[in-house]
Amino acid sequence: MAKGHRKTPEEKAAVAKQKRKQRRAKRKKEARDNLTKEEILQDDRFFCIAGYTSGGAPYGVTWEEKDLKPWEDLEENE
Repeated sequence: MAKGHRKTPEEKAAVAKQKRKQRRAKRKKEARDNLTKEEILQDDRFFCIAGYTSGGAPYGVTWEEKDLKPWEDLEENE
């Protein structure tokens, strides 16, 4: 009886990397699907996250561009 093909360490690493990429994409999609249109995505760098690059990096309007400190209330500056 012939033995099955054993994966090399490089093949195993490539499979693991692909699975991580798929899980990351699924989590991002689920997060986007769970948002209502009124919700604004923010983090410590971005006041408003407009979207994500294909590599997963966020882009949008930074707190600095809005002349605000992260999580500063907009009403405090009016």
